[in-house]
Amino acid sequence: MASQAIQESTAVAERRDVTDEKYHRASSDEAFNTNDNVTAKIQNPLAHLKQEEVIRDVEAFAMENGFGDMTPLLVKGALVAKDPPAFESVPGLTELEMDAIRNEVLHKWRQPKLLYFTIILCSIGAAVQGWDQTGSNGANLSFPDALGIPVENTFADGTVNPAAARNQWLQGLINAGPYIASAFMLVRHYHGRKRLANLQ
Repeated sequence: MASQAIQESTAVAERRDVTDEKYHRASSDEAFNTNDNVTAKIQNPLAHLKQEEVIRDVEAFAMENGFGDMTPLLVKGALVAKDPPAFESVPGLTELEMDAIRNEVLHKWRQPKLLYFTIILCSIGAAVQGWDQTGSNGANLSFPDALGIPVENTFADGTVNPAAARNQWLQGLINAGPYIASAFMLVRHYHGRKRLANLQ
């Protein structure tokens, strides 16, 4: 009985060791799997890499993607991301860059007013677009009949509607009207009279 308890205890300990190794592995060759994470926390994928490994990976990335001239900046960014609280120890960071990082931590809501204006404007635009689409969807139930373009394949008396396909296209065109109009405004911007006059 005692030996069985010892074996079970040993098996649990071994499983725990395997789990610890699995979730705290410092290998740079294996990506961290967020779908297989018992702690339900997304861990920093750079935290367990050595500084030399981070620099090597960033340099390889920059060379592969044509960012050679930005390599020093990318290296600094990756080293800051590796250990954010210790950003002041990252070599090459200027005082201006360190001030910017400090401000990000201490003043999270200190953003340009134009950014807040843009967010509010986009939110209102999204709400209006949703309102427009909801109105179109609701109107689909009544406007085809009201405008004399019934879209059903058969009428209420069972006879075939010969214009059903054409009317369905008209219904779709009416629904797409606001977006088609927006597209024409864009065409007008790039090909309007003022634009063509400036090109001459």
